[in-house]
This record gives sequence, structure tokens and C-alpha cells, in this order.
Amino acid sequence: MLRILFVHCCLLIVILPVLPVQGQQADMQEIELGRRIYLDGQLADRKPLMGSRSDSIKIGGSQAACVQCHRRSGLGGVEGNEFIPPINGHALFGDGDPVTVQIDKLFNQSLSTPPKPYDDKSFAAAMREGRPVSGGKLSELMPRYELTDGQLKAVTAYLRTLSVTRSPGAGAKEIHLATVIAPGVSPERRKAFVDTLNAMVNQHNVNVASGKRQRISPIERRLQSRRKWAVDIWELTGPSSTWGTQLEQHQQQNPVFAILSGLALDEWQPVQDFCEQGKVVCWFPSVDLVPEGADKGAYSLYFSGGVQLEAEVIAQRLLSGQKKPEKIIQVVGPNPTARGAAQAAHKLLAEAGIAVHDIEWSPSSPARLADPLNTLESRDALLVWLQPAELKDFVAGISAPESTVFVSSTMIGEVAPDWPAEWNKNAWLVQRLEMTELRAANLVRFKDWSKYRQLPMVDEKMQSEVYFAVNSFSWVVASMLNNLYTDYLIERAEDTLSIREAMQVQEEVQAMMMGGGGRRPQAIKSSADASPAVHTADMNLLMKREGTSAYPRLSLGIGQRFASKGAYLRKVVADVSDSDGSHAQWIVP
Repeated sequence: MLRILFVHCCLLIVILPVLPVQGQQADMQEIELGRRIYLDGQLADRKPLMGSRSDSIKIGGSQAACVQCHRRSGLGGVEGNEFIPPINGHALFGDGDPVTVQIDKLFNQSLSTPPKPYDDKSFAAAMREGRPVSGGKLSELMPRYELTDGQLKAVTAYLRTLSVTRSPGAGAKEIHLATVIAPGVSPERRKAFVDTLNAMVNQHNVNVASGKRQRISPIERRLQSRRKWAVDIWELTGPSSTWGTQLEQHQQQNPVFAILSGLALDEWQPVQDFCEQGKVVCWFPSVDLVPEGADKGAYSLYFSGGVQLEAEVIAQRLLSGQKKPEKIIQVVGPNPTARGAAQAAHKLLAEAGIAVHDIEWSPSSPARLADPLNTLESRDALLVWLQPAELKDFVAGISAPESTVFVSSTMIGEVAPDWPAEWNKNAWLVQRLEMTELRAANLVRFKDWSKYRQLPMVDEKMQSEVYFAVNSFSWVVASMLNNLYTDYLIERAEDTLSIREAMQVQEEVQAMMMGGGGRRPQAIKSSADASPAVHTADMNLLMKREGTSAYPRLSLGIGQRFASKGAYLRKVVADVSDSDGSHAQWIVP
């Protein structure tokens, strides 16, 4: 069961490893030099690290840095058809237990074979001449470096620190996790979130305890790498300026390996800042307003770029035409989500030299908006960031402008707004979620699972996000085997999320064709669709889909933090046939 924790004061005693006094400063300097060489491709005198590949092509600086292939964890991966082996101290020099990693080539998984240990002489030959300890030659991808004995010693010292001790919260038998719930979430949504997460975590633990889960591979059984989870609920209280302190206190009292999912009404910035500073992975929270700098973070993964992505899609549409608009008006609601979207759109459009006028919505004086809207011409645009009730009040008594009108599905949902029919003529909806019929197909297994668990469908988007977050986390952690290091968790997500999605789709289709895996669905209705029509998920539609979440095309690459890269742009009122996305424009900014 999930455990709810509240902050209380306590005295912590931090015990650090005892290092020899003599030579301690020199050792730390050596490790720091090795770190700069490995991560940045930079030598002590700030000169670039230099090397050449077997084809004699010279490379230097960041391009020659070891991290480019062997990653921050030092545990390698796959680049094309090339397996990049682990090179941390345990793997190279035989320090501690052998290092075993998964190798993913397309959908086939195999394992690394621990090599014969290197010593200083053989390591120098590998780095300078490309000669491995086992004989032969190293891959052509591996540079032959120009390094002195002192620089090689520094690299060796740094490699011995990489992925040596499991990250906080990762124990031998149990992984300690947390989820975060920010203030302002309604009791109904909070309960649905906790119940869904609780059911998923319990299911994971039962599978581990029984030892009968079909997807446990022989190597996992041999290594006993499957672990139970203990998940705490970190309830944040008070103003957001205090959240960072609350999170730090939680982490000090009971360290966690990752924050699994999470729920917020309109702010997540302090949680991301905590995760980045504390090197705690934040795994696909349910948020619509992503924090500033989320795309450049190291440890936080999101479903998409949030409402800011919608703003980017609108901006790209406006700027891609031959005739760019001369004027744009934004009507902005009072909540932070609306303001965040408007700020993103304003910045992009203003940088392109377009005049953008932001008008704050006030229900006390809606008539004052009529005059500015009358100045809009057909080539201009009106961006409306209002919730349904606000939108209804806004259009009351105001004629639709000649310009194109853009509205957000995050703000108003996916059905036609409650406004006069004349507003439909030039109105477009930007939508991050998959189109209705395809989304229903994507969520077939989630819907069957929820029904079996007797979980009320309060918020389909949010509850399906929790379901995906836990399932994907379980899959990725299983692929890490016993290498439970924070950097490696992110790297495995970057390398395998798209593989996992393709495998899940294939597995679900096969199970349904054979009559198993939760039964062939008869009819699925999306709760996001307020119309009475029922969308039938037939096999053609199930095979057409590309994922198992509410979002289209989830994938990650190295350094990417948003799994869904684009959004649909479609007319607010369209034919029924448009519900599968066949007439919608998919735009990736």
C-alpha cells in the first residue's frame, strides 16, 4: 500500500566514507580531471581532448568525450548495430561483482559478457591504440586518444567512481519510491490518482512475490533482480516557495530512487528543481503546465511539452504561411496554465516580429473586448486561453472576428465549445492527446484493467497517465537488472521507451486476436468524448495505433525529455470521420 508521509523535524547524522588524509586532495583533483575528460572532453589546461578513429578522422573536445557513447553511467548502450560496452570500474578492472547489462538490438535482447579485467598497461593500450585486453581491435567508433600517463591515471580514477554504489532508495530486495501531490487538486481527482497508483503498485508487488510473472526472464531469475516497491505519498502543503524544503526533508528522512508519476493542478517547478538538484528521477507526472527548463533537465521525463507545446504548434502554423499575420490578440484567463501558454506563444510570435496584444480576461467587463477584436482582419489571429465557463461569457454578445481563432483542448476539452455557431467558421482546436478513436484503441488494456479492478473512471487522461507511468517504469527498471543507478535509469528510458511501446502494441494485438489478454474489446467509449456515440475498437484500428497511452507517438532519444513531440490541429467542428485523426494536421514544432 502507498504510505502517506508528512514533514516533521528530525536530527540527521550524515556518515561519510573515511578517506586517507595523505594524498586525499591529490586523489580528488585526479578524479575531477578524469571527470572533465570523460564528460566534457577537456584536459587540465582547458585544451580539448584529442583522438582519431581508425579511419584517421580527428575528433576533439566534446565530440571526443567518453560520455558520447558510454553515457553518464558508464554502462554503455547500443548505437546503431554497435554494442557500446560498460566501462565503469567494476566492468573494466574487475572491481566488485561482474557487470551484466541488457543489449537491445531492435526487439531482441541479449546480455553483455564480462571481459577479462584490464590493468594499467592494457587499459593504456586500449585507449591509445585501440587494442582490447582480449586481443584484436576495438570498434572503429572508439577513438584512439592522445593521453599522457597522468591523464590516463585520472580517467581510471574517475571510472572507478562510476556506478559503484546503488543510488539512494535502491536496496537489495526493495526499491523505495515516492509520488508527489501538490496543493489544489480536488478530492475526487486525488482519490482517483491514489487508487489507480495503489492498484498498480500492489499488482507489481504481487507479481514479484509470486515469482510467476511470465515476463521474468531467466537472467532476472538467476540474478534475482526483481524487487518489490515501497511507495510513499509526499503531500505538499502551503505556498510553492516552501515545497523545495518539504521535498528535501522527505528525501533526507527516507531517500527514494525516483518520484513515480505525480499530480499537480498548475505548478510543478519546485518539484522539477528538487529532482534536478538532488539527482532524483521524476517519472512522467500528470501535469499540463511543464516547468521552465524542463526540456534541458537531466532527471525529469514528461509526456509532452504541456500547454506550452500547444502554443508552439499554433505559432508554427501562423508563421509557416506565405502571408504572416500582422496582429495577434490573446485573451488570457486568470489561472497559471492559461498564463503559461500565453507567455510561450507571445515570446515565439514577438520574436518573429509580429505584434501580440495580451488581454486579461475579466468577467466584470467582457464588452471591452469587442473593440479590439473588430480590428482583426482575415490574415490575423485570435488565441483564446479560457476555460469553458469563461469562454461562454467571453463570446456572449461579441461577434466572431474575421480572423482565425485558436482554442486549446487542455483548456476547454475536445468537443465544440458552448458558443454561437458563427464562431465555428474559422475556429481551430489544438490537441496534444491522440484523436478520439485511436486513443480509445490505445487504452483498451487500461480500460479492461480498470474495469477488472473496479476503479471508477474519474479522469481518463490522468488515470491512464498513472497506468502508463507505472507500467513503463516497471519495464525499464526490469531491464536495468541489478544496475540500479539514477543515470542508468534515464539512459534506459531514452534507449528503450519506443521499443517498449512497439512491443506492447504487438503483444496486445496478438493477445486480442487469440482471444486472450483481457478479452477482445466490444466497445470502448472515451470519457473525453461528451457525445453519446460509442467508438468501437475493431482490429484494424487496434493495428493502426502506435502506442498504449493517451498520447500519440511516445518515444525518447538521448537528451530528450518530452515523449510526445507534437500536437494535432483540427477544426473545432469537423465531420465524424475526423475523430480518428485522418483529417487533422499533426505538427511537430
